[in-house]
Amino acid sequence: MSERHDMTGADYWESLIKRSVSRYFLLCMLYRRPMHGYDIAKSIETCCEGWSRPTDGMIYPTIKELLAEGYIECHTEIVSGRSRKICHLTPKGEQAVRTGAGVWAQVLPFLQECVRQGGVNVPGEVGAAHAKCDDALCGSCQEMALGLPASQSGALEE
Repeated sequence: MSERHDMTGADYWESLIKRSVSRYFLLCMLYRRPMHGYDIAKSIETCCEGWSRPTDGMIYPTIKELLAEGYIECHTEIVSGRSRKICHLTPKGEQAVRTGAGVWAQVLPFLQECVRQGGVNVPGEVGAAHAKCDDALCGSCQEMALGLPASQSGALEE
């Protein structure tokens, strides 16, 4: 009997994790401020310290889907002489970010415990991985995950 997936390789787990959080990261980037696709991808890469590098094949189909489902709205602007589709969250999109944060807050302690049981030390508290991140969003999303209201986290304040 052959294995369908080699779960002993890091590539399997990295791919699985990246697929599961990519949409949430995209929404989190737009929770901070309106952006176009390239900015979204670069912001995710920065917050994840390069661990996640969303491709055009992830970003643009997801934008199209979120637009069709009413989570985001987009308008066209000229940026540096180029036409860019600038996206922002709708109230439904903002609610999706808050709901996602609540679910992540519930699962993170159990995930951290499983990581410890797997023999890997978990450094610090939730959000410690983002200590070097220059993008205030990471802290804001982490604070939302810990249950702080947006008014306390500063996520919407610029």
